[in-house]
This record gives sequence, C-alpha cells and structure tokens, in this order.
Amino acid sequence: MNFDKNLSIIHGYLCGDGYVIRNPKDQIHKYYQIGFRNTNKTLLEDFQRRFTRVFRITPIISKDNDRCKIHNKEIYYLLTKKFSYYTREWELPRLKMDNLKYWLRAFFDCEAWVENQPAKSRLIGLECCNYNGIKKIQQSLEKFNIESQVKTKKDRNIWRLTICGKEDLKKFRKDIGFLHPEKNKKLNEAINSYVNGR
Repeated sequence: MNFDKNLSIIHGYLCGDGYVIRNPKDQIHKYYQIGFRNTNKTLLEDFQRRFTRVFRITPIISKDNDRCKIHNKEIYYLLTKKFSYYTREWELPRLKMDNLKYWLRAFFDCEAWVENQPAKSRLIGLECCNYNGIKKIQQSLEKFNIESQVKTKKDRNIWRLTICGKEDLKKFRKDIGFLHPEKNKKLNEAINSYVNGR
C-alpha cells in the first residue's frame, strides 16, 4: 500500500479500534468486513470520509453511532496483504514524518486518555497488550522529540505508555494533537493548569 495522509489515518484507526476480518475457511457463508468501532461521532465521520477518499466507496455508520463498517473482498485483501489488525499483532508501518504524525493522532484518538490533576498528575496515557507496537510508538514519539515512558502493569501482560511534563504535552499538542474533541479539550486544560511550571 502507498501511504498518504488519509491511508495513514485509516490504518491508525484500524489498529486502535478497528477490525479487518473474513469468515472462517470452513464456513459456507462468505464475508469480508472492515469496521471501525467508536462512540465518538467526530472520529466515525473522519474514518468514513477518509475511507471514501482512498477507496472510492463509503462505509456506513451504524444507527447506534458506535461503528462504521463495510463489506468488500478486494479492500479486505488489500489491507491484509502485509498487515494484521489484531490487538496483539498490529504493526506501525514505515511512514514519512508527515504521515507518521497522522497515524499517531488516529491511534491516540482511539486508545489514549488525558489526566489532569493539577500539582499532582498531568499526562497522556495509553495501554496496550502489544509490546512491540507500543515500543514502536515510543520510538516514533522520539522522532518528534517527545519523551515518554513505557512500563508493564503488575501481574498483567499490558504495557502503559505515558507522556508527562508541560513541555512534552505541548510538543504532543503541536506536532500530533487530538481530533477527538473531549481529549483535545482536556489536553488544553492540563497544559493551561500549570502555574509557574508546576
């Protein structure tokens, strides 16, 4: 696949909250489905719009506004030729810097949260059971001079990445940011809550 801005965002969404699946081989009924699960309308519409730009076919947003999906065999095989989208298997593709930031934004829009406890804890965090994937994200953030920490959760095969500190939060906002309205608002509040650097 030739990644541009739109395909980078689609791929990031699918690795975060998506699925690209087909029927079991021994099943008579055939299906090839691409879907993006999320309850935020802004993200669903962004996925739908960018999918249409890339593939010239429009996935449908469900009546419950909790997913955007389409059935298409050709696109299924195109998307899975080199990539998996399963939680423990997805890989961050090799991307140019201008596309990498959009992949990261899409993934953080899906998986991250923003914590704002002034004078105690301000951070962007995300958790993942894909160690190689989260380490690649950490390395990608370093390309934007954004420092992060990755730690394992006790007694669980889950790793947590955190971005802390006013300067790194500001760099994230400037170079990657959130499309998700609530997360964007919380990030701005966290940064603006610093008084005298604290």
